[in-house]
Amino acid sequence: MQQSKLIDLLRSFDARETARFRELAASPFFNKNQKIRALLDFCLDFGPDYDAEELDKRAAYRHIYKQEEYEELRINNLLSDALQLGYQLLAQLELEARRPFQKRLELEALLDRRAEKHLRHSTQRLQQLTERLPHRSHHYQHERYEMAQLLDRFALQRNPRRFTPHLQHQSDALDRYYWCNKLRLACDMASRNRAINATYDCHFLDELLSLFRQQPPLLAESPALQTYYQALMMLSSEEEAHYRSLRQLLSQHHSVFTLEELQDLYDYAQNYCVKRINSGEAAFYRDILDLYKEMLDRRVLLRQGYLTQWSYINIVTAGIRLKEFKWTEDFIYTYRSQLAPEVQENVFTYNLAALQFERAQYQEALQALQGVEFSDAFYHMAAKMIQLKSYYELQEEEALYALLEASRKYIKRNRQLSTYQKQSNGNFLKMIARLQKLRSRQAQYGSAPPDNLNALLHRIDAQPELANRSWLRRKVSLLV
Repeated sequence: MQQSKLIDLLRSFDARETARFRELAASPFFNKNQKIRALLDFCLDFGPDYDAEELDKRAAYRHIYKQEEYEELRINNLLSDALQLGYQLLAQLELEARRPFQKRLELEALLDRRAEKHLRHSTQRLQQLTERLPHRSHHYQHERYEMAQLLDRFALQRNPRRFTPHLQHQSDALDRYYWCNKLRLACDMASRNRAINATYDCHFLDELLSLFRQQPPLLAESPALQTYYQALMMLSSEEEAHYRSLRQLLSQHHSVFTLEELQDLYDYAQNYCVKRINSGEAAFYRDILDLYKEMLDRRVLLRQGYLTQWSYINIVTAGIRLKEFKWTEDFIYTYRSQLAPEVQENVFTYNLAALQFERAQYQEALQALQGVEFSDAFYHMAAKMIQLKSYYELQEEEALYALLEASRKYIKRNRQLSTYQKQSNGNFLKMIARLQKLRSRQAQYGSAPPDNLNALLHRIDAQPELANRSWLRRKVSLLV
């Protein structure tokens, strides 16, 4: 029963939603089947984890049907009906959250009944709710379009021969909704076409862009349109001027957009920075860290209430590259609690050790990693890389060779690591072993053979898959 769709849905409910579900199941308006209520009373007592062995179909059946003989089909049907009631709760919660939509449904019903005494107040209330919407992007224009449609219908009911401005408002709002949403979709298509080599084709986009070039005021009057336009130009041309304009618009008009829209727009800007960094333009590390700081301040990075482990790692990496060690340390500790519980210890420990290593606090880095059993193969291997480099910096040759052998075996046996991870990390193990031999030779004879050093540098540069390439090059250069 723990694997049923009903229990899976119940696990997703927070305390408030669980309480609301009890209320909904107890309401005769939504549920007249008392056996569904009894089933939910039984199941909900096992929350929020719903992992107890007692959460069993037969136990639930006895709770509901007492001494009656067990019937699998009967309890399955009841579980299915309870699941549908759960879906109804989700729809009801969504309806309550969307007040203008709820008011529009009410107004439509009143218009159908020609309930003149109620309509004036309802139309006024709909206008108030629409104008109080917190964002001014395509969602807002869609709400204005729907509102104008109902207001026009109301005006025509009162006087079919009278001029009403609502028809024009309806047309104008529809245009703005279409333009904004079209540019939003065009950005998404351009981004996916680049990321996964997709073949999306945004029809009539050239005509729309031509319209904006011919009539600049159409863009100027809408921050949302301006922002999506600059994002699309950046994605299409990769010109830095469009990236800079997008950054400025996001900074000035972030309140215009919903959280989901902001996440997409910031992703486009970040991907632009990553591409420039990968092209060798390290100056864009400043841009990407500034983007992350903005996103943290505006809580744009949270997904399902948590900061993703990859965002956490990327922020630490950017902070380290820019040598903002104090800020990065504060970030590591401050946002530790916002990581998902199942990855929190792995991510925190690895990133703290990475920072300590970059600060040349090699003993502290080793101590942070000591005794931690990483559950994820990526973090396990990445931690070994920090330990190996720390042993090299501390000139602990015996410990380095021992860890090298253990790491080789781990890479060979582990099935979680991708082919690329195995190759890049495996090649690093070969290179650091050669590096250590050359340093030992230098310590013994006073110098390392230049030909051997040059050969190692050539191997490092020629190897396509190699972790910690820049660190290896620096260490070889110190032996010259």
